[in-house]
Amino acid sequence: MQNFQNQQEEPKPIRPYLIRAVLEYCRDTGATPYVVVQVDDYCRVPTEYVREGQIVFDVSDEAVHKFNIDDEAMTFQARFGENNVIFDVYVPVNRISMVMPLEYQHCGFTFKVLPTQPLEEKVDEPSENMAPRRPTRVK
Repeated sequence: MQNFQNQQEEPKPIRPYLIRAVLEYCRDTGATPYVVVQVDDYCRVPTEYVREGQIVFDVSDEAVHKFNIDDEAMTFQARFGENNVIFDVYVPVNRISMVMPLEYQHCGFTFKVLPTQPLEEKVDEPSENMAPRRPTRVK
């Protein structure tokens, strides 16, 4: 009975695991990991590099800094353009349409791109016991 009830719950998304698997494969084989993103309003990407609604990233260790992928999003810092401007990239995982090693493209995965659901923002309501905060003067 317990197993049947567990099957009714929404399973944990598999897409982040598959993406991480391809990235690990790339590290192990020395291949260059590429990620293709279908950009929407929730993506924070350098828009001057978006072509036909999508952008392609090299997410190798040499190309990005502070790379992280969890169940919700892929984030990293990278330099773009001639001036090497650092950009904080944020991409919801559901907007990733492909992940592949550049040298072995047949080993990649393609994904159905899904609409991004806005995250519920937490609104911190002040408790009755807390005194109001005063602005701090900066000298």
